[in-house]
Amino acid sequence: MRRLLAFVVPLLLSGGPALAATPAHPDSRYVAHATLYRQPADKLPVGVTLSSVGPGKYLTTGSTLRVRGQVLNQSDGTYQRLSARLRYSGRPFTSRGELEAYSDEKGLEPQQAGPPRLISTALQAGGQQDWSLSLPVRQMGLRTFGVYPVSVEVYNAANVVVGRQRTLVTYYPKGTVAKKTKIAWVWPIVDQPHRADNSTFVDEGLERQLGGGRLADLVTAAAGTTTPVSWLVDPSLVDDAAHMADPNGYTLKSGVQRPQIGAASSWLASLRSAIGGERLIATPYADPDVMALAQHNMSKDVKLATDPAVRTLAKAGLTGATTSVAMPPDGLADQATLAALVASGSRTILLSSAILPDAQAQTFTPNPLVRKNVSGSNVKLIAYDDTLYKVLSADMSEPGKAVLAQQRFLAETAMITGERPQQSRTVVVAPPRRWSPDPVVAKTLLNYSAKAPWLQAVPLSGVEALRPVSRTFQPQKDDSGLSGSYLRQVKDLNGRIRQFNSIFQLSDSGLALGVPRAESSAWSGQSRRGAALRQTLDTELGQAAAKVKVLNNGITLVGKSARIPITISNGLSKGTVVVKLHAYSQNDTRLRVDGIDRTLTLDAGHKDQVTLDMKASANGLAYVDLELLAPDGRPFGETRVLRVRATGYGRTALLITGVSLAVLFLGVGIRVLRRRAERAEESVD
Repeated sequence: MRRLLAFVVPLLLSGGPALAATPAHPDSRYVAHATLYRQPADKLPVGVTLSSVGPGKYLTTGSTLRVRGQVLNQSDGTYQRLSARLRYSGRPFTSRGELEAYSDEKGLEPQQAGPPRLISTALQAGGQQDWSLSLPVRQMGLRTFGVYPVSVEVYNAANVVVGRQRTLVTYYPKGTVAKKTKIAWVWPIVDQPHRADNSTFVDEGLERQLGGGRLADLVTAAAGTTTPVSWLVDPSLVDDAAHMADPNGYTLKSGVQRPQIGAASSWLASLRSAIGGERLIATPYADPDVMALAQHNMSKDVKLATDPAVRTLAKAGLTGATTSVAMPPDGLADQATLAALVASGSRTILLSSAILPDAQAQTFTPNPLVRKNVSGSNVKLIAYDDTLYKVLSADMSEPGKAVLAQQRFLAETAMITGERPQQSRTVVVAPPRRWSPDPVVAKTLLNYSAKAPWLQAVPLSGVEALRPVSRTFQPQKDDSGLSGSYLRQVKDLNGRIRQFNSIFQLSDSGLALGVPRAESSAWSGQSRRGAALRQTLDTELGQAAAKVKVLNNGITLVGKSARIPITISNGLSKGTVVVKLHAYSQNDTRLRVDGIDRTLTLDAGHKDQVTLDMKASANGLAYVDLELLAPDGRPFGETRVLRVRATGYGRTALLITGVSLAVLFLGVGIRVLRRRAERAEESVD
């Protein structure tokens, strides 16, 4: 029996020779009500992808549903006589929850089935085959405006389903009366930091994104539509692009000097043009992980990153930006996160609807605006739609995924309208921070928002003017954010950078913005990359601080006391520093150092001297610590230890020396007299 099953089952699945009695062509029959199939838990052996669902954005009276795609034999064997058919239902979904369950492969397949069509007589292992199916709307039994389930089903000669793909269609018949749902987009232009300090790039990844990559696609897509969007832009990204566009070029971490990148200049020009007069929202510089900072008592860093945001964008020609609107990464927040944003000047905060759910558990999607008192301020909280966020988060690079996302987007927005067709409501769409859609898909979705008959595209300012509704704030923490141990190291580094910056007279060291770069939300879940940037910043701090230093290493003190010049150098390429020299002996009984701490102002590349009075009480080595102090009196950099060799003479030493010289002179005189006497005797003889 087991041997028989082992022989028959594969044949049933493949539709092989043992099933010669099966009708020669599945088109010879029409399946009106086929058996219900549940989606198998395991992956089906034939993959089904969709390349188009039409016509256009939705079905209407008298139209024909046309679906095209490909099948892929993912098994190790050949499939005989593969056919495909459309399964559908004449009953629309009644809720967004029902729609979501169907999209998540839960529940039953639609009961009705259209006519089958032979798509391959023999599909080899790994083989692909195009297919197309069509079905007039009048045969589908669609009656009212709504969202309907559709499934493409592929089966073999034994009528065994070997592949399936679900999707959704929206039906909007002529004469439909429904008030449009207003839809507002928040368009993200955010990346990861590409510099540690202001001067040096740590990688070359940005050039590819600006020149025809993700960031270029996002700008092009939004610029190619009439749909209004509110731009969410990271000033750090614009700052990086501006440095790459510098006519003098830029420097890589390896020390290689790169010429100006034309793509960076073009991208900045395109961004300025695309934004035009639309709303420009600036994230804090480098888009820091606000929630992680708030949870680890580092909320002040949020404000420090917010302060330069508008100024940085304006420097690159992007004027009119605001930081009064904020959207924390992933739309998640707790009370501390909200407080940190409000302290930084935010008065409108966009959050995921997952943490701002409807307080009354209604059967329809309410408006997104709610008011909340945060740290004594009356703040507007706006819920962007979490389901649409997840739809846009899907990886659309896989075959067929883009079509599914587009159909789901249309279906979700149509369901919102259909929930209460006589009551206009508003939905906010905010794609993921670092969204990477196909540019055609991104443009298509924006066009849907303006042209679908149940939607009306509006700016975010229209959402802020809505009447508040009842939503519940349910704080949610993000466990994937920056860790406490990571942030403690950043905090320590920040303290040392602030101390170093305190010596600069006008500008700073160019290291301060490295702190928000190290705190960027881009490093959430990627701690190694964040740690690498933080370590680079730490190294650059050490190298910069080492260039403001005392040059002396050792001196020789001849005599009991002397005035010794100490040379201090500012070896930095730019920046005027103000420092004091503080000197003290390690052993005052052996060597005393006198002198008032003198303030020096040193331009870049310049040196100056401070004179110290030293007095030795014994010969030999002594040590003097030389510290450079910031104007606030705190030391920075390493303490230089000066080796002082004392070679002074006391009274006894001078007496001994004098007697020795007298004896020497006396001996020389006696010798001279003797020689003269000897010469006189010789002359008498």
